[in-house]
Order: sequence, then C-alpha cells, then structure tokens
Amino acid sequence: MQAAITDSISAHSRPNPSVCFLRLSHPHRVRIHPTSHRRNTRARAMAASVPSPQQLTITRPDDWHLHLRDGDVLAAVLPHSARHFERAIVMPNLKPPVTTTARAVEYREEILRALPPGSSFVPLMTLYLTDNTSPEEIKLARKSGVVFAVKLYPAGATTNSQDGVTDIMGKCLPVLEEMIRQEMPLLVHGEVTDPHVDTFDREKVFIETILAPLVQKLPELKIVMEHITTMDAVNFVESCKEGHVAATVTPQHLLLNRNALFQGGLQPHNYCLPVLKRETHRQAIVSAVTSGSRQYFLGTDSAPHDKRMKECSCGCAGIYSAPVALSLYAKAFEQVKNQTPEC
Repeated sequence: MQAAITDSISAHSRPNPSVCFLRLSHPHRVRIHPTSHRRNTRARAMAASVPSPQQLTITRPDDWHLHLRDGDVLAAVLPHSARHFERAIVMPNLKPPVTTTARAVEYREEILRALPPGSSFVPLMTLYLTDNTSPEEIKLARKSGVVFAVKLYPAGATTNSQDGVTDIMGKCLPVLEEMIRQEMPLLVHGEVTDPHVDTFDREKVFIETILAPLVQKLPELKIVMEHITTMDAVNFVESCKEGHVAATVTPQHLLLNRNALFQGGLQPHNYCLPVLKRETHRQAIVSAVTSGSRQYFLGTDSAPHDKRMKECSCGCAGIYSAPVALSLYAKAFEQVKNQTPEC
C-alpha cells in the first residue's frame, strides 16, 4: 500500500507499509490472525506452510483512521485496536482538540501509558487544523517525529468539530502551502455543513465546492479523503493523481447502506457521519477497494461513545468497530468472492 499518507508516514516509521484490504481466495468463512511485523516470524512461516480454507494469516495491518478518545475511555478501548493493528493514525478531535505539536506529544504519551503490557502498537499523531493554525506549527510537527498528518474538520461537521475550519481556501492557505513543503498530508472529513444542503448530498457538494478547487489550486498537496461514502468520491479519487489523493474506507460503508439505519426501527448504532448512503454508492465503494487500486486503504473510523449518548433522543454519530473491524473487512471481501464466477 503506497498511497498519499503512507509515503509520508513510512519515511518516519517502519519501512514496509502493512497489508490493508484482504483478498480472499476461498469462499468459506475466514478467521484472521494478524501477526506482528516485529514478532512471530517463525509462526508466520509455519502458518504459511499449512494452508487452510478456514484461516488467513496476514501481516498485522495498520488503521489509518482511529478515534481513541482520552481518559477512562482511552483505557477501555485501546486494547481492542492494539490487539489487531500495528499502527494507527489517531484522530485529534478531543475536548479540547489537539491543535499543537506539544499537545500531540502529550497525547501520544498518554496512549503509550495505557497500552497493554508487551504491546507493539504505535500511535501516529495528527494535528487538528483551525483557522488559526500557523505555518510554524507545521514545521514543529514535522520536526517532532511523532506528528504525521493534519486533520481538516469543517466546523460543525462531526463530533467535536466546533473548532474546525471555516475558511480553508483563505485563512488556511499559508498552512497548506507549508504542508506541501514539509510533505505533511491533509486528512479531510469531506462534508459541507450548510444546513440547506441535504444530509445525503454533503459529501458530493464538498467535493464540488471545496475539494476539487483545493486540488486544482494546490495539486502537490497530499490529501486523504477519509471514510468515503459515495460514488462521487470514488470518481473524484480516481480522477486525481495517484500518490497525491487517496481515500480511507470503513467496514460499515462496505457492508451497509442507509436502509440499515431504519430496519426494525431506528438503529442508533448504525449512525455515523458521513451517514450511510444508498446501495448504488455502497457497490461503487466495494468495486473500488477490490479493484487493485492503490488509492484506497483501511481506516476503520472506529468511534466509541458512552451507550447513554448513543441510545437517547439525540444520539451521537459514530460506530465503534475496533473489536471486530478485521472480521468485517474480511466479510466484505468474502461477499465479493462469493459473487464472482470462477474462471
């Protein structure tokens, strides 16, 4: 996997990027046993020498979009990601958000202290972009060796985004130009927040009015469009230069369409942002990630919330998938395999 974000990250972490999406060679149910890059070399060799239709052994993958929160929630959820993933891009939308390199370093230390004993999990930190972020902060981030990307949240687009960007092409332009010089990727929550735009069109309108002009103005900026949900996003990514624009994909957007929000009653645990879309969009995303393109990669967007904040009259957006994410990705690929005629 050599996409926009990994080019930058790999230069400052281990040299070999991980396996992301799984290609299944057998139509039976698969149990996944990720193995560490640093451990179990002999075990991997033994597993490879004994093929089984019920087991798939892969290099321990990375999660390029993860919410770990902080405090007690961090302690509760971190073991699930650390068990299955080797590295993860950690989102900065805490309260208050991680807007400086110094705070990112502190947050990283908090994560490392919360890891289970013996874990090799590596958190890769990000900065929360605001209208007031300075080019000097980007230089500090690059020099830190622990900050690998900058996250764009349009103000009001999702959880804890109230401090996000209001003027990406104006106030943030000097920062974006410095990011090009520092080879620092921009991670994008790709939705507009205009209340006059239909919820199901927010991604499409964002591409048309913000992302496409941004790519045209700054073609050398590395951009990852996160958790894509539409055919429009697929078409946009594929129209862009490989190595400069890429996308992450969640398990829920591979497996579910918007019917899953309402079947059998309102389903709050299937509510995330961007929201699930119609079936034609889901199929377009599945086709994209199974096409062999290097512009798509795994990003769970696993987002834990207190159950009381999900099952209420005004529930939070976010699906907590970390404990089962790899199995869900495998299921999505298995479904494609089962639908493909044998040659």
